[in-house]
Amino acid sequence: MKQLRVATFNIRNSSAPDGDNAWPVRREATIAAIEALDADVVGLQEVLPDQLDYLRDRFAEWGVVGAGRDDGVRAGEHSVVLIRPGDWLVESDETRWLSAEPSTPGSVGWDAHLTRIATLVRLRHTDGTRVGVANTHYDHAGEIARVESSRLLAQWIAAEPSVHWILMGDLNATPDSAPLKALTAAGLLDAVPAAEGGSEHGDFTGATDGDRIDHILTDSSWRVVDARVSHYRPAGRLPSDHWPVVATLELVEDLFA
Repeated sequence: MKQLRVATFNIRNSSAPDGDNAWPVRREATIAAIEALDADVVGLQEVLPDQLDYLRDRFAEWGVVGAGRDDGVRAGEHSVVLIRPGDWLVESDETRWLSAEPSTPGSVGWDAHLTRIATLVRLRHTDGTRVGVANTHYDHAGEIARVESSRLLAQWIAAEPSVHWILMGDLNATPDSAPLKALTAAGLLDAVPAAEGGSEHGDFTGATDGDRIDHILTDSSWRVVDARVSHYRPAGRLPSDHWPVVATLELVEDLFA
């Protein structure tokens, strides 16, 4: 069986006034935390252009995919996907907006306060197997927008049934919430056990019992080998105000036979 290790991590944007936890202070810890996940594919959220440049430099051998949410090029936050060099190659990628106009850069959906995007990447293994990764960041305030974003993503995934899909990101919603229920009602499976605890710790408290708003979901072609929230603090430094979530997934080959 083919395995893929994936992770999602909101790295906290570099413009936030975080004092002792500001990006220049913790960026080495952020890189170390990503490396410690030992993942083949990593979805990152809140990545601003200066952070993207740093990531490209530090992960020079990796594929780095993602566009700015403000203009579809470089402006604003990115939902970046990192792909480890090896047997998985990027076949295609695109940015879509979580709105009624998903192809319009900068569009804002429903009651959202901010522009929100999803980065969709199709990967092809050297043996021809195709995998889709959708990395996203839902709005923090718009309750309608979060549910509609789930419906959009479920539609996009359903439109490509020949691809084995993984959805990841900061959904700003807990496992028992309406946005997650919309995804599971569409047939997606939550990879991470509820007992794994929280993934956000606002104001860099380092708490591990906060809400789990960062998620990995899969279609039915995957079996979860293991999944967890990582509370690793490189050299004692908090890498973000979120904890990364990581899962090892095994492809059940015969589901699409």
